This record gives sequence, C-alpha cells and structure tokens, in this order.
Amino acid sequence: RLVGLHHQRDRHAMVQVALAPCSPFSVTPELMTATAELAERLDVRLHTHLAEDVDEDTYCQEMYGCRPLEYFEQVGWGSDRSWVAHCVYPNAAEIERLGRWGTGVAHCPSSNQILSAGLAPISEMRAAGVPVGIGCDGSSSADSASLWMETRAAMLLGRLRGGAAAMQARDALEMATRGGARCLGRQGTLGELSGGSAGDLVVWPLD
Repeated sequence: RLVGLHHQRDRHAMVQVALAPCSPFSVTPELMTATAELAERLDVRLHTHLAEDVDEDTYCQEMYGCRPLEYFEQVGWGSDRSWVAHCVYPNAAEIERLGRWGTGVAHCPSSNQILSAGLAPISEMRAAGVPVGIGCDGSSSADSASLWMETRAAMLLGRLRGGAAAMQARDALEMATRGGARCLGRQGTLGELSGGSAGDLVVWPLD
C-alpha cells in the first residue's frame, strides 16, 4: 500500500520506498526471505545492517551455522537490489562476492568509532567494485548527522587502516556523491552536478 501511494519511479524521483528490516539477527529468517521476495515483486530496494561487529559473527555461527554474509545470501538478499550499513567484518572472499552481486555498503565511520566496532575495509571493497556510500547511522550510535563530518572521518579512517595512500580526499568525495547514488540504484541521476539542459550531465573529474 505504501509503495503504491508514495514510491516514485521516474528519473527525477524525490521519494522512494525501500524495505528495511533492521538487521538479520533481529528478525526471523522467514521475514528476511519474505521481504526479499516482496521487494522483487514490487521492484523496490532492500536495506539492513550487516557484519557490524564480531558478536554478529558469533551469533550467526551459533544460530544458523554460517557467517553473516552467507546467511544474507541464503535469505535472498545477495543482489544489486540491496545495500547494507556498516559491513565492518567481511573477509576477502565475501568482499569479492559483494562486488560481484553489486550489493552496496553505507559506510558509517563515526558510528563504527563510537561503538568501537572496528575499521571497515573500505578501500578493499571499492577495489572489488562494491558500491560504497557514506552514512551516519541513527542517533543511538552517532552524535552527528553531518555527512560532511562523516566524509572527512571516512578519509581519515581509510588512511589509518591502509596508510596515507589508501584514501584520498577525492575518494571520500566520490563515496559521498556517486557512491551513495550507486547504493541507492540512482547512478546517473544523483551524486553528479546537473547541466543546463535536460538530460545533460556535467561531471567533475574524480580519477
């Protein structure tokens, strides 16, 4: 009903509905599977939190006998329809899988620091083709909703994790603009500066 009332599908849509159970460990597998099926039927996007801390690894192993990303795939979420928050603890094979699926990651650097979740492998994800955008998470685990501050924090944490060459200012800017658009399935319509005539795009060089 809400998708029918509010979801806009045109190129310049300002309101779009996504289906978003909070996390794989806070709802049942049946709900996760049904949500993926509903999103496919309604052609809307999927969002949840994933691989945020080591406790989630332990929980998934004990409850489902697999790692969080394996569970994510089993319930039908491993696709370019999905984007996830955090994703601090994927291993190398899982990063490759995210890139192959086209599943996006909303990097929430301040929340990860406040919760002491860890340093997300953002450079590795981007190198694998994973769409990475910038997020701030909610007020329960972040004390600012400033995406400017989050973008700066993403650059600094990227350097802390991988060295000074691992994350440049333009890399952080790309995540905050085009990367976020890719997470939302809106590449080419968001995250770039629009030109003077309809359909034209003026894009600044990021590479």
